[in-house]
Amino acid sequence: MRKTTTVATLFILLIGLSAALAVAHGGHPHVLGTVTALTADHIAVKTKDGKTVSVPFTATTKFLKGDQPATAADAKVGSRVVVHLGEGDVAVEVHLAPTPDASAHH
Repeated sequence: MRKTTTVATLFILLIGLSAALAVAHGGHPHVLGTVTALTADHIAVKTKDGKTVSVPFTATTKFLKGDQPATAADAKVGSRVVVHLGEGDVAVEVHLAPTPDASAHH
């Protein structure tokens, strides 16, 4: 009986956490993968399943590298990204993976 209660509690917590994450991202879709190309107004991302998605961005799109502000110029081919999409599947935020700190390895 105790095991059943524990499993049920964990299941309920997992559902609650999933709902909270969806709300935290505004319920909008995102694209996760590696940058394959970048133009003045589009970023192409190769997803885990091998599909390349071209996402438009605008002057109001926020770029972040880790938790620091960044620009589109910081996105390089090969960079890992998460692109949060807004209305019309336009990038609202582009999250770039932070560059590993070389001094942390010494």
